[in-house]
Amino acid sequence: MIDLQILTIRDLLPITNVDFASRVSPPSIIIVGSRMDQASSVFVNDAESPEFAVLSANRLIAQIPASERSSIIRKVSVIATSPAINRRSLLLFEITSSIRGISGIEKLVQAYCKQLLQSPGTDKFRPEEGGGLLKLIGRNVSKGDTKNLQASVIGAIGRARDQVIARQNLDRRIPSDERLLSVTADSVGFDALTTTLTASISLSAVSGKQATASLTL
Repeated sequence: MIDLQILTIRDLLPITNVDFASRVSPPSIIIVGSRMDQASSVFVNDAESPEFAVLSANRLIAQIPASERSSIIRKVSVIATSPAINRRSLLLFEITSSIRGISGIEKLVQAYCKQLLQSPGTDKFRPEEGGGLLKLIGRNVSKGDTKNLQASVIGAIGRARDQVIARQNLDRRIPSDERLLSVTADSVGFDALTTTLTASISLSAVSGKQATASLTL
């Protein structure tokens, strides 16, 4: 069965090296990797670069976003809009501008994200179901509570994983691309100033395909 799409998918291009560009203004970085000529956007610490230029098939230069120029660069992602085999994917949970059906790894990640966000008790037929992530959003959180919030998010991620796997074990017809094998939390962050919660979650299907779901709430 094909679900309606409420996710956008972007492929992550493999990166082998990142370095600061010398004598360049505004501050920029040189990124070396595979098929950089397919890049459609670049993110530095999850903030989109305002401008980038492809220098060769495997090399590009990207401006560091103004918000990240005084921060340590911990994460760089180069995104391609055209999917390819054997590349990891970044999936963004949002309503898309067009309606279409999805299947495979996209359907799996969408189903998992829905389970993660669902609050227990909202489904009268399965009142115990839901990771409960949305319930955490309404909490009053101070800077000192950040670690507790992160622990709660990781708990929600685990509950949703166990619930999805348990439900799928009851249906042998689910294809291996849509059957969940494992889920790991790559990073969980909370900005007390903007009250923004971010989570990067890696999912693996039984088929071996992988995807990264990035949520910002």
